[in-house]
Amino acid sequence: MPDKKTVDIVFNGKGSEYFKIWIVNLFLSILTLGIYSAWAKVRTKRYLYGSTSIEGSAFEYHASPIAILKGRLIAFALLIMYSVLGQLFPLFGIFLLILLIASIPWIVWRSLKFNARMTSHRNVHFSFNGLLKKSYLYYLVIPYIFPLLISLIVSFTYSVVINGYQIEYFYNYLSDIYKFSDHYFYETLILVGGSVSIYILMIPYVQKLKMSFYFNNISFGQGKFSSNLLVSKFYLIDILTFLVTAAVILFPSLIAYGFLLLSAENNNDNINEIFFSLLFILFYVVMLTSIFLSTAFFTSKIRNYVYSNTELNENIGINSNLNTWKLFWIYLSNFFLMIFTLGLAYPLTIIRKTKYMAETVSISNAEALSLFVSEQEQQNSALGEEIGEAFDVGSGIEF
Repeated sequence: MPDKKTVDIVFNGKGSEYFKIWIVNLFLSILTLGIYSAWAKVRTKRYLYGSTSIEGSAFEYHASPIAILKGRLIAFALLIMYSVLGQLFPLFGIFLLILLIASIPWIVWRSLKFNARMTSHRNVHFSFNGLLKKSYLYYLVIPYIFPLLISLIVSFTYSVVINGYQIEYFYNYLSDIYKFSDHYFYETLILVGGSVSIYILMIPYVQKLKMSFYFNNISFGQGKFSSNLLVSKFYLIDILTFLVTAAVILFPSLIAYGFLLLSAENNNDNINEIFFSLLFILFYVVMLTSIFLSTAFFTSKIRNYVYSNTELNENIGINSNLNTWKLFWIYLSNFFLMIFTLGLAYPLTIIRKTKYMAETVSISNAEALSLFVSEQEQQNSALGEEIGEAFDVGSGIEF
């Protein structure tokens, strides 16, 4: 039996071409006070998608600028309403903030559906069929409400057992803690510290839930993606990422400590000034290195693992071979390009990163892609996506 054909994704975008699109988008968005930004977004995505291809067939982006503009205007109006009413009526502002937080899973869900629906390859559209209740479960209940609820129960139990708090007054518990914060110091510590600790410990688990939610509900025409992800792998990658970050910070910190010892033994002000200048420079170098290296390590390991365990219709495989050091170099060099060109190199940085991210992906049994037929229902609402963008809400699967 012949081996299944494996093809690489190709990206042929160029920095000079994208610079022309970007600079026109920038000027027209400024001249129109942001109105043209909807068209700018569509032009950008159409160029990047159109520059990405599988066996010569490019991806396409079909969103309507008008639909995006409507969603963006609604999002902007909600922001203004929140800002104004929050200043005039603080309690109402808190209510709106709670309402906004409660709507985040809906915003993410709508954004996932919109982005998938507006993307096609060989006239076959993608779609996202995840349930809204699952979005609330994975983006609100498990990562935030669950840690808070567990910590609240433990804190209340401590107060009842140790301080004799009356169980029947549970509905007053939070307000009593707030009013008598010094008296309820340990209860507050358990509530706040416990919530934060549980949240941190659950981060890899939540990452796995979000990835599975996305990849097990995305479709390509009548074909369905499926993934088999282990939460243990996410914990391992997160722990290794932490260790990489700690190692990057620890080694220069030891050098800095040596500098401090030398400066303490030397009373020469000029030499001490040199030492502290070197320490200042070293601090920023370490911070930049740790941020870029840990991000590159985490992104490469997570994407390589998730893609290698995801299939389309159980016969088309996806592979990723992101290299941590190459991605780290792209992050670092892009940063300095932005600094030294005062931001004018932004299009080039996008092209460099997009090209590497795209061309490290390969498709096995790619010839089977031609067998898919689109069952995509056309729908043009962009409200969820644009509100998500306005409030900088991420879905957790942006790679």
